Amino acid sequence: MKLFTSSIIAAAAASLVQACTINIRVARDSTVAYNGIMCDNNIPCNSIPFGLKNDLLTFKGNRDYERVLLGFDLPTTKPISKCLLKIPTPIEVATTGEYTLTATVTDNKWNETAVTGANKDIGGTQIGSVNIVAGQKPGSIDVTSACKNAKDDKLSLFVDTSFPMVRFNSIQSGSPAIFSLDITY
Repeated sequence: MKLFTSSIIAAAAASLVQACTINIRVARDSTVAYNGIMCDNNIPCNSIPFGLKNDLLTFKGNRDYERVLLGFDLPTTKPISKCLLKIPTPIEVATTGEYTLTATVTDNKWNETAVTGANKDIGGTQIGSVNIVAGQKPGSIDVTSACKNAKDDKLSLFVDTSFPMVRFNSIQSGSPAIFSLDITY
């Protein structure tokens, strides 16, 4: 009976330790334009940094193309067992139907105040997506593999849309409804 009781206590203790989930808010964010369109003062949009604006935009049109760029500082406490990118409720969506948001891992070689389409490679590895019905809570994208493989405890992700336009609050907006990660150890 003593051995049986010890086994139950050990199993219960192990399950309590494994159930730790924390939420990490995005540390850096920006909209990055990849297009040949001219913005104000006849300057190519892809050369303008948008990292300090109050909003983030992902847009896919005929000639216009923007992506949301997110940077996270990951805690170094324990090995990660699950990592979910929490999609905040958009502040504007150019659809009444369904759209897809896709997350792509990219390198950490960027600065929020200076990143542009002219200096940030569009490449990366797609890691997941979520289908969303406009007007409903967006949900999350499983980015566990990206979190586990992050270099120097930093993770950078692009978020892209399948539909013409989705706008989110940025860090600078002061809104609590911004991108974050739920990390489970």
